[in-house]
Amino acid sequence: MSTNQVDRVLEELNKTMKLLRDTMKTPVIRTAGFKKDHTQVGKSIAAAVTTVEAGKPLFETDARAPRARRRR
Repeated sequence: MSTNQVDRVLEELNKTMKLLRDTMKTPVIRTAGFKKDHTQVGKSIAAAVTTVEAGKPLFETDARAPRARRRR
């Protein structure tokens, strides 16, 4: 998985979480524990996003080895 794919997935996840937050602002039918479950999911996804962002350099798939410096 390349870093571009990771960035794209994180952007889509961010859009989805914003949509969920906006949806929660509108009146919804109050079911038992929905707000608690929503908060728990939000915290879990935030933890996953920060973990993936921190590990983004590990997803680098550049097969080229670093070049050695030439002496002059």
